[in-house]
Amino acid sequence: MATATTQSDGKPGRKPVGTQPPPETMRFPDAPHYRGFFAPSRIEADVYDLEVEGRIPPELNGAFYRAAADTQYPPRFPNDTYINGDGMVHMVRFDNGHADLKTRYVRTQRFQLERRARQALFGAYRNPYTDDPSVAGIDDGNANTSIIWHAGKLLALKEAALPYELDPVTLETKGVYDFSGQIPGRTFTVHPKHDPRTGELMAFAYNSSGLPDKQINIYEISADGKVTRTQTFDVPYSSMLHDWLVTRDHLVFTVCPMICDPEQLKREEQYFVWDPNQDTHVAVIPRDEGVSGIKWFRSERLLETHTLNAWTDGDTLVGDHFVTKSGWFSQFPKTTVGLLPEQPPFLHRWTFDLTKGAAHWDDATDTYRSEQLLASPGDMPRVDPRVLMEKHRHAWVGGMHPDEPMCEVGPMGPPFNSLIHRDEATGETTHWSPGEHAAPEEPVFVPKSADADEGEGYLLALVGRRDQMRHDLVVLDALDLAAGPIATVKIPFRLRYGFHGTWVPGNELRK
Repeated sequence: MATATTQSDGKPGRKPVGTQPPPETMRFPDAPHYRGFFAPSRIEADVYDLEVEGRIPPELNGAFYRAAADTQYPPRFPNDTYINGDGMVHMVRFDNGHADLKTRYVRTQRFQLERRARQALFGAYRNPYTDDPSVAGIDDGNANTSIIWHAGKLLALKEAALPYELDPVTLETKGVYDFSGQIPGRTFTVHPKHDPRTGELMAFAYNSSGLPDKQINIYEISADGKVTRTQTFDVPYSSMLHDWLVTRDHLVFTVCPMICDPEQLKREEQYFVWDPNQDTHVAVIPRDEGVSGIKWFRSERLLETHTLNAWTDGDTLVGDHFVTKSGWFSQFPKTTVGLLPEQPPFLHRWTFDLTKGAAHWDDATDTYRSEQLLASPGDMPRVDPRVLMEKHRHAWVGGMHPDEPMCEVGPMGPPFNSLIHRDEATGETTHWSPGEHAAPEEPVFVPKSADADEGEGYLLALVGRRDQMRHDLVVLDALDLAAGPIATVKIPFRLRYGFHGTWVPGNELRK
């Protein structure tokens, strides 16, 4: 447990840097997520013409980007959560059958201050009371969770901070990006949603002050990057809101009991705590009417991890997402009732009757219909981005298939052992597994062409080769995963296990 101190000026802080003895050696903790395959990589590199098994499809022209948490210096807390690492962006540029790799740290303010000090200055995840006094009040954003492309800009995101803009070719950090001053708070979601019809970006932010609160900000951002509408609504308690469901007509927020308490942060370093005494609440907001038309539904106690897609059909709203009946204990083990086992997430479909719902969460009695869509657990789902916000046919997820070998448990819990395709029209699933001692990470879908049918395209995914201490990037036919990789791009070293990525077509980069 951390013991917080306060400086004479009232700002949260800890023992001043000048009075701390210098570390005897530059050494990371002997903890599972700091050793072996999961140890920080810290490699910034350019590797031209990566070795390729098979043949890269000629129409695959553009860049694959992926964000990772690659800790620069040993953390101030030996058991610091994995997701608190410094942002590292991996880019594989495809062009005319060739593939080039570039890896760069995001030069956040946090990164630069710690590099100058040659040690960690920021403390536990999102907890300013555990920071060194020398960085009191300074934004601790580390831009390590996801990458998006909007209005011709490449943005690295962390939900505890504002985005950082990167040069899409060199990965040079251009600085904090607040949409030209149009985002007033300190935070921004890592899961904004693009409307493929209008080019709009739907986004939200929680705990915008930098400390826990009960307000959610919603932003509508035009295709050219202008914030056209901002709204705010209240939730029952300060909760982890990592992802959300968005249809062309509605926004859906799942407020789960992964809570954050401003008073608790002064006593202990852990930011989120699972509280099974709290209920889960679901807010449905019509996009046209806005927050004045909010409807609340009750839910069984659960945590939403990541969303796949959602659509509205008259008075019916359908949303597909991964949910688990436990908190995220691999990152935040403390709960209000002692240690509990973490349960894996499963893909569920929720169906709402929009004629029901209450104006306030305390009055909510109506619920939704829930149906499990896949028998095995998984996460990191994708659809063809051209059909977002309307009913899709094809979906891809990272999965834990019961017929395939499993790797050792990693820093985020059990790893995927397969990539799974689900055909909504037939209900059938197919999968591909990289084999023993290997684990695929989040898939990214790339259409074969702008006018190709839904699902006609390629699935890209990094694969960690645990026994070889390196990564591959596989290219699969998205509608025939079982056939195996069309091309395997061999990366000659180990990347640190990462989170979310995106694809930017070559014509967009040339603009």
